[in-house]
Amino acid sequence: MRIAGPERGAPFARLTTATIRAVALGVVGVAAIQALLVGMTLLLFGVPGAGLLTLITLVLAILQLPVVVVTLPVIAWVWLAADYGALQAALLTLMLLVAGLVDNVLKPLFLGRGVDAPMPVILIGALGGMVYNGIQGMFVGAVVLAIGYQLLMGWISEGAAPE
Repeated sequence: MRIAGPERGAPFARLTTATIRAVALGVVGVAAIQALLVGMTLLLFGVPGAGLLTLITLVLAILQLPVVVVTLPVIAWVWLAADYGALQAALLTLMLLVAGLVDNVLKPLFLGRGVDAPMPVILIGALGGMVYNGIQGMFVGAVVLAIGYQLLMGWISEGAAPE
């Protein structure tokens, strides 16, 4: 409010809070859901080391790395070395692939929720910030891009208004 003034400062503060919540829910929440799905699938089929693999999945999902890094070796092990029948191996493969891809559906739903900026703006800000400055940058990048987007839209609407 000190920089933008009382008229624009309060909406920017609300936007900042909403963006941080959306990124936390969209990235960390979806990572937890994805790790839970992978972990439950591994436990259901009795894969050894399911707890450790689930923890690795959670960390990879938070870091925005593909979960296939964990699931692909498990799928290969199931088909090549484990004592599973073809139907069980196919079912495990299908469930792990679905669990690995669930973030492609959930993340866009959660990132744009409750924020006055479009989901791609938040996603690009989060990913760009993470590349630039790690986990903290994920939140800062999304906030900076969301505020920048609102400033740009405000300037465009002021320029288009008749006087």
